[in-house]
Amino acid sequence: MSLRWKIFSLYLIILIVSLVSTGFYLYNYIEKSYLDNVKVNNLMQANMISNFVSRFVGASSYLIEPTIIEYAKQINSRVLFTDTNGKVLVDSAASKEMEGKIIKSYSDIREALKGKGSTSIHDINGVGWAMYAAVPVTVKNNVVGAILISSSIDEVMSLLNSIKYRMIYTFAGIGLIVSILSLLVASFITKPLKRLTDAVNILSQGKLDYKVDVRSNDEIGKLAGAFNKMSLNLMKLDEERKRFVSDASHELKTPLASVKALVGSLIDSRNTDVHFYKEILRDVDSELDRMTRLVNDLLELARMDKIKSVRLKKCEISEIILDVIESLTPLAKTKEINLAFQGKSNVFAEVEADRFYRMVYNIVENGIKYTYNGGNVIVGLKEDENNIYITIADNGMGISEETLPKIFDRFTRGDTARSKKSGGFGLGLAIAKEIIDIHEGKVTVESKVGEGTVFKISIPKKRRN
Repeated sequence: MSLRWKIFSLYLIILIVSLVSTGFYLYNYIEKSYLDNVKVNNLMQANMISNFVSRFVGASSYLIEPTIIEYAKQINSRVLFTDTNGKVLVDSAASKEMEGKIIKSYSDIREALKGKGSTSIHDINGVGWAMYAAVPVTVKNNVVGAILISSSIDEVMSLLNSIKYRMIYTFAGIGLIVSILSLLVASFITKPLKRLTDAVNILSQGKLDYKVDVRSNDEIGKLAGAFNKMSLNLMKLDEERKRFVSDASHELKTPLASVKALVGSLIDSRNTDVHFYKEILRDVDSELDRMTRLVNDLLELARMDKIKSVRLKKCEISEIILDVIESLTPLAKTKEINLAFQGKSNVFAEVEADRFYRMVYNIVENGIKYTYNGGNVIVGLKEDENNIYITIADNGMGISEETLPKIFDRFTRGDTARSKKSGGFGLGLAIAKEIIDIHEGKVTVESKVGEGTVFKISIPKKRRN
């Protein structure tokens, strides 16, 4: 069942329950009101007859029958007068068929002989609807008999039936109108959802630039906005994926072309000098090392993409930084660069030591690569109650404003050149950023062309819950 029909069915069920409940309540209220009025009127008439009869009991008993017959004509009802045993003494009907009969089995008579007024409604075959009203006849506070009035209420019951059917027809009409409106409303509500469903199907076919046009400000409009945002992000991710594949292919193609050219020169060469062959093989080995570093970096990035969390261990951060500096000192010396640590010792934080080392290594190595001979690369370390702060500053060539927002993108280089001049692939900072992210840290970069670059990194000392 579609959502539209589910909504319509729900509206219909609520409507039916509401209309039926309201109808029953209103009809019962109206019926009770009408019948209560009839009951009160009949009991009042019965009490009036009872008062007259109680005056004639005894010496004037001969006046009881004509009084009852006359009053019965006036109220157009049948009146019975019984003694304390329930025996009918007077029947106002012309047939007098009830006189002499005992009707104590009538519940209303029993209640009346107990001193209580009582009414009941009966559907008499061949006669119609009648209401019985019985009251006691008392003389000096003693019950000496009972008066029973039987009056037709056919008109009242016909009126109630008429009201009932009018209510049924009216509520049925309301139900039909509301059902049609509910179906229209359900269609109106689900129409944007259908457009969203169609959009998802189109998106699943690879058309990532597809947008859904839903302009409402309700939850469906927000869902459409989220869908369009997702579509845009997927398109960006797809573009990044394509660029990544293109860049990776390009980076692999360059050393492969070099190796092929070098091997080709060996094949075609007639030179028998061993030193010539060794020189060529050293170049081949260098290119193979370059390819190995690229593949390792790509594998590291692939692993980082799958990592949701890392196993953290409390480590002495300054020791890790000093290990990085020791490892990169030979590279710095080749360019006569001053590589130094200027920060606090005994600074501890929960990190994954190997990856944290790789993060610092990549950024410091990047600083050395893009710093002029004789320059400086300084690593700083501070802490507060919750975080550690690492700064890596150099006075190198700097990063242009156009490149700065993209330096953590894969295959982006500070000099934007796709050459072997810097010896890198533009993956080092991307890996560093991934490591900072999985440590729930933050990194900012400040740089001016020709003046240098400063990386500012903050890492929480403990994993945030």
